[in-house]
Amino acid sequence: MIDLGRALKYPFSGPNAITKTLIGGVMALLLPCFLPLFILMGYQLRIIRAVLEGHDDELPEWGGIGDDLMAGAVVFAGTLLYYLPSFLLVGMGARLAVAAVSDLDLTGLIFSGGSFEFDRAKLSMILVCFLLALIWLILSAPLVMSATARYAETGEFSSFTHILDRADEAWEQRGAAATLMLHLFLLSLIMQTVSAVASSMICLISGYIQFINFAAVCHLNGQWGAVLKQNRRKPSVIRPIKPLKR
Repeated sequence: MIDLGRALKYPFSGPNAITKTLIGGVMALLLPCFLPLFILMGYQLRIIRAVLEGHDDELPEWGGIGDDLMAGAVVFAGTLLYYLPSFLLVGMGARLAVAAVSDLDLTGLIFSGGSFEFDRAKLSMILVCFLLALIWLILSAPLVMSATARYAETGEFSSFTHILDRADEAWEQRGAAATLMLHLFLLSLIMQTVSAVASSMICLISGYIQFINFAAVCHLNGQWGAVLKQNRRKPSVIRPIKPLKR
């Protein structure tokens, strides 16, 4: 089963845990740059792989950054396949919003002090686009994590492209998927609360908290992958019929 407690303890486990999380915190602060983003996305594969293999007693060492960078770029490309519909919906909503605002005579309204109203049809379409994008993000989260765990296990990019297989796995384990989403929500609340308390401190604390959250999410991803791996259907094998003995 998926255990949030194990995921929260994981970043603090093993020797040199503080050093490893501090390095991760610096990486988290540099996330706007693509290189640290790709490195962390590659690093998550090592965390997931460790959980799948049952060796999750400590964080992986910060070595092989070049390999993490290349693997992270692959994960980034694979993840885009799942989030592309949300990006398109957000783009459509933003375009409609810009068109709705441009139709308003803002200059005249400011100087005349009058009131204005949005086109209700456009406003409805904008809300629908953003709502559908949010729903897609929520529903695709278990699929993305399933694909990432599968890629960490096999190293094959087809783990991302076989979207229907990932959806089938998630549906078969929908109970575990619901537990996963609940744990991710609770983890987000915990980290937001801690971040709010630590907001008055130095920014390194913020990066440290972000990495702890990242490592915990990766551990949950590994647990999700382990559930899918354990319950994966084995391919049927047709065995030859033995001739009858005379």
